[in-house]
Amino acid sequence: MAICDAVIGNLMMIYVAVIAGIKAYGLVCGRSFGSGFVLIASSTVVGLIFVGALTWDISRKATKVISGGDDEDGASVEVQEMCKGGICWHGVAVRSPASQVLFRLPHQIPQGPS
Repeated sequence: MAICDAVIGNLMMIYVAVIAGIKAYGLVCGRSFGSGFVLIASSTVVGLIFVGALTWDISRKATKVISGGDDEDGASVEVQEMCKGGICWHGVAVRSPASQVLFRLPHQIPQGPS
């Protein structure tokens, strides 16, 4: 999984951790930060974390493309994609229970005039 995907998946936890860190810093220093400052500072820090993760992922992808697609350790992982009925499973094995899920709508019996 890419770093940026992990950051997006845990965005709320990162945001709460940054707010808690700002509040803890305020307690240690004996200061009380206002809500506006906490909102702006935490949003800035989370935004910088997101931009940093996105930059890291893009630079790794560019390095991989420029170098010919070889990984550093020589072990390349192929992601398997399978599409059935308009649903695509990225990286899911064909025999995985997740790929065997079927969605069926109940049949509706047309009712005649009463």
